[in-house]
Amino acid sequence: MSRLGTILSALHGQPRTLSELSSDLGSSPAAVEGMLQTLFASGYVQDASPTADGCACNGCSLKSMCRNAAGDVPALNLLRLTQKGEKVVERSS
Repeated sequence: MSRLGTILSALHGQPRTLSELSSDLGSSPAAVEGMLQTLFASGYVQDASPTADGCACNGCSLKSMCRNAAGDVPALNLLRLTQKGEKVVERSS
């Protein structure tokens, strides 16, 4: 699996921070951030950070587990898969 595919798989099912992804993948944050920018520009990942009017995930099925859904936790730079990203992961499974 490509490194980009590995990142997509790591994001499957749960929003993650850059720090979490870097640690889990054994890569530097700078390297992972570059790959995430490529995936973001291609429409495979999106920001899932809470906004002033609520969680950017909106109707996310994981909202009950989201550490930021309560709003009393400082905003984290969370990333999650888009539908396009989910389809890629499902096809490769």
